[in-house]
Amino acid sequence: MQIIEFDKAAPDLIDRAFALRVAVHRADTPENPAPVERFFKTMFTHQFPGRENHWFAAVEAGDEASAEGDNEADAEGDRLVGLARVVFHTDENTDFAMFDVSVPPGHRRRGHGTALIEHVERFCAERGRTTIATAVPIFWEGGPAREEIGANALERRGYARALTLVNRRSPVAPFPPEEEARRFDEALAKAGDAYELRQWSGPVPDDLLDTMCRMETMIMSEVPMGELELEPERVDAEKLRGREAVNLAEGRVNVHSVAIERATGEVVAWTEIDTDFGDYPDAHQAITIVDPAHRGHRLGLLVKLANLRLLRERFGHIEWIWTDNADINEHMIAINELLGNTTVDGYAEYQRKIGA
Repeated sequence: MQIIEFDKAAPDLIDRAFALRVAVHRADTPENPAPVERFFKTMFTHQFPGRENHWFAAVEAGDEASAEGDNEADAEGDRLVGLARVVFHTDENTDFAMFDVSVPPGHRRRGHGTALIEHVERFCAERGRTTIATAVPIFWEGGPAREEIGANALERRGYARALTLVNRRSPVAPFPPEEEARRFDEALAKAGDAYELRQWSGPVPDDLLDTMCRMETMIMSEVPMGELELEPERVDAEKLRGREAVNLAEGRVNVHSVAIERATGEVVAWTEIDTDFGDYPDAHQAITIVDPAHRGHRLGLLVKLANLRLLRERFGHIEWIWTDNADINEHMIAINELLGNTTVDGYAEYQRKIGA
């Protein structure tokens, strides 16, 4: 078995890598939304601003690998037995790296995952990264069984759990129409005349670009990060527009609702749901954030209810909205449960110091 780095110049290997991801999803987290091929392949062709991806394939040669119908093998008979991705931050947090490792069910407990993790650790240490982190699925009370193979393997290697995320989903219409209207009107009344509600899908309107950069920059200082020590990432207009270009290439449409303080024109509450150009039935709740100076006015609930309306109007094929929250984020969990979210499973983020 050897580990090779690859990129967009290896389209056949990218195809097999996606097939591997699908196989791992079916084996480990079949209740969760399936991987989207276009999203996956765009990671090789478009660089997310402020990030740098590195991909590694664990391959082994053998006559049996070229057997007819073996989707893990290429024409030369090399079998793909594992996959790793490393993500570097290139602006802030340049001592930090995220990674993930995937091994298909038929090739587990043969050392491939360990070899990939060791390779990732060396790769990151050689490039000056002193902290690395990864997320793995875990069991959550009331959810489906999870073997937690990944979590156990990481703990044996000295990784410590830094953050626990609870994965939930809700129907796109969690309330009867009359009940939703009542809740929306109550939140609107609580907000009062000091705020204006505004909505759009796709790129941020030009007149809101600067204030949305401010909200983007606020995220990492306001969202619970557990034991992960990350400095806030500064988002400017160039970076935000660059992210939107990647979304467009992916076939992703972001649905936004914001509350704007009338006195200043600043966005002070914001929620976003990510959808797909096609008929993919699952949407993903991205950030919901309220400026600390404007909490206590039900702005979070207001923008989330408004965004559900917009989502249904523009993307009628969506059935479910998926979200995850840190288990310590009690306020956002309470809002999501109010909106009909039910728990599916959990993810644990583990980190380890290296190269010191």
